[in-house]
Amino acid sequence: MQSTGIIRRIDSLGRIVIPKEIRNFLHIKENSQVEIEVDNDRIILYKYSELSQENSYLQTFLNTIYDVYNIDVLITDLNCFQFVSYKYDYLKGKEISSYLSKVLSERLDIFESNSLFLTKDNILKNSYYYLKPIIKNGDIVGLCIFISKELKKDQKLYEFVQTYLDKYLE
Repeated sequence: MQSTGIIRRIDSLGRIVIPKEIRNFLHIKENSQVEIEVDNDRIILYKYSELSQENSYLQTFLNTIYDVYNIDVLITDLNCFQFVSYKYDYLKGKEISSYLSKVLSERLDIFESNSLFLTKDNILKNSYYYLKPIIKNGDIVGLCIFISKELKKDQKLYEFVQTYLDKYLE
């Protein structure tokens, strides 16, 4: 564990401010959740994501969607890619682009075929995509991205994936 040498006071409500440098380094944004763990005399904070738990069933499900429908599915939390189908494996754990962050914050459903920045240096071209926020208990927890080489506005498939994610997040 690395010491930062930064010391903060706890206010009268028991709050402590995480320094901006640390929030930036860990990509912790406003409204991000943190998990608190106690280890003897230490308080440990972790970035928390509803979608960050390793789940081989969800990964297999996304790969099966690709095998059957030839549609890639990428799932993000509020900060980075958590689950991706086959050929997008290199995105796993990478920070999402500012455009995708905006889509999340504005709760937008988008179906189009423009270029799409997935990360700050990775652009998707010549594909159709559907961006659908993932909502749990009224809160945005991530984004589901469907990618296809041809126009496939298959609403039933998208609803099926959303239903699966809802069950996964229970």
